[in-house]
Amino acid sequence: MSKLSRNERRAVILKLLGTHKQLSNQQLSSLLAVTTKTVRCDLVQLEKDALVKRVHGGVTLSAGLDITKYSFDAMLAELIQHHSLSGNLELDSHQGKLNKMKHNVFVLGSFNVDIVANLERFPQPGETMHSSSSSIGAGGKGANQAYAAAKNGANITFMAKIGTDQFSQFARQHLSSTGIDNTIIIESSTSPTGTALIYVSEQAGENMIAVNEGANMTMTAEDIYSAKPHIINTELFLTQLETNFDAIKLAMEIAKEHGAKVILNPAPYHNRIPELLPLVDMLTPNETEASLMTGIEVTDLDSAKQAAIAINALGVTSVVITRGGDGVLLYENGQFTQVDALKSAVVDTTGAGDAFNGALVAELAKGKTLHQAAKYANAYASLAVERFGAANMPDASLVAARLNA
Repeated sequence: MSKLSRNERRAVILKLLGTHKQLSNQQLSSLLAVTTKTVRCDLVQLEKDALVKRVHGGVTLSAGLDITKYSFDAMLAELIQHHSLSGNLELDSHQGKLNKMKHNVFVLGSFNVDIVANLERFPQPGETMHSSSSSIGAGGKGANQAYAAAKNGANITFMAKIGTDQFSQFARQHLSSTGIDNTIIIESSTSPTGTALIYVSEQAGENMIAVNEGANMTMTAEDIYSAKPHIINTELFLTQLETNFDAIKLAMEIAKEHGAKVILNPAPYHNRIPELLPLVDMLTPNETEASLMTGIEVTDLDSAKQAAIAINALGVTSVVITRGGDGVLLYENGQFTQVDALKSAVVDTTGAGDAFNGALVAELAKGKTLHQAAKYANAYASLAVERFGAANMPDASLVAARLNA
């Protein structure tokens, strides 16, 4: 890493303590690539400024300190506000220059390892079938949606929890390769990294999935508070239901309180979803989830409209029902809009909903209308089903051709 100035080092120390609560001198020395003597000098000054408290062999934040004041995002936002700069700006850490700011999206969600078997058809109960191929790849609704959003130009912060097992390094390597701007990875010492067992039918391109959430379900309130500086500076907050429910609710409350638009993909279905609806600005269920939420069996366009009205009546401003091969139904401001399905050579529908949600939020972050964003996301998802693997997201450059086909 490039050598940091004294003030830069101290800002980094505060940032790290906002996430990790307590660090040793040796850890800071290693992270900052300086001697422990230099670290001690920095800590002495920070303690004089009442920002940190030195403990044996390390440091922690001073009691009552509002670390959000010292987050880089908050500092930059305050600088822009006070100096009335035209347009949104960000500091490019590689160039050291101010550039046009990307669109900020926080995604809270799961990371799973997908174990996929491709079969001619789905097996019957008690039947053993030979798989034509199998693979191990990255997945999880949160990770997939964050990846898709990043592929479509959004500035993403993604937060997930993994285990300390044979899959943890795999998770880190995958997330570092996705183009996601910032990852917050919490490790559980008691639960394994989440896994998903996936059957893909070669006849229909459909899938069956069994998920073991593992560490995803151990996300705690403390974990969420450690990410609060990022959550409060986001424009759009996207989450799903493969993470501990109470942690999801807390994160949504923080996002909502600080003015973010909250988008919930209610998958997989959870019977406590009604608790979240007062915090939700936009809901993106598929037909099954819309049916479970409303008690209205969604089988066609008319029943989808009835379900959308019912969800809206529960307090959700915008409803987006994805209907697979029948396209997407939008309901906003008392108006329905239908986005027709696009022709595609379906080989694997795993992750299609995640591709849609990620592309949708990326377009909304760019200021597009819901109809514009959904039309784009529908095209992006149609490209995703032509690829094997939930995390095999297509390039955004292909969307224009699909829309104009």
